[in-house]
Amino acid sequence: MERDSTSRSDVVGVYLSMAARDRLVQAQRSIRSYTAARDELKGLGVLRSERNLQGDYAEWLAAELLGLRLAASGVQKGYDATDSDGRRYQIKARIVPHLRQHSSFNFREFDPTRKSFDIFLGVFLSPALDLLGLIRVSWEAVRDLGVGPIHDFRFRWHGVIASDSRVEKLIWLDRSGVELHLENGHESV
Repeated sequence: MERDSTSRSDVVGVYLSMAARDRLVQAQRSIRSYTAARDELKGLGVLRSERNLQGDYAEWLAAELLGLRLAASGVQKGYDATDSDGRRYQIKARIVPHLRQHSSFNFREFDPTRKSFDIFLGVFLSPALDLLGLIRVSWEAVRDLGVGPIHDFRFRWHGVIASDSRVEKLIWLDRSGVELHLENGHESV
């Protein structure tokens, strides 16, 4: 028996070509896998909100690496984590193909007259969410180096900022995957 090129899908009253139906079935299967993975990541404490994966993952990863305590709310205003001394950390992530890529860490609310965090952590992730780099910058340096109004403040990542002495590269992976740390301003492997 020859198969008709159109078939009724699970969507009531909609007829799809076999190719479109196959794509729909594959998409539904992938979405179920995705939602199961999100549920598992929530159970591990990696996902704490309904925001994008990269933001929650970067906050969790930075907290794990630096021994920070994540804020009770996944959408805490002003800061994302604290350390044992009570310092407040704002953590942001960017997905970049490599560490030479220019990027921008955007702050929805950055009032240069009111310190809402003490330290900014910038997490650089590959498109596969592998950690490429982690920077630490004081609030004062973010204020001095950033640009824009309160509601659209940006800490733009480029060569000048990357070489500023107030930007500390805690983790920095070169092209070969070798981890480089900066100690006293000098790279060490």
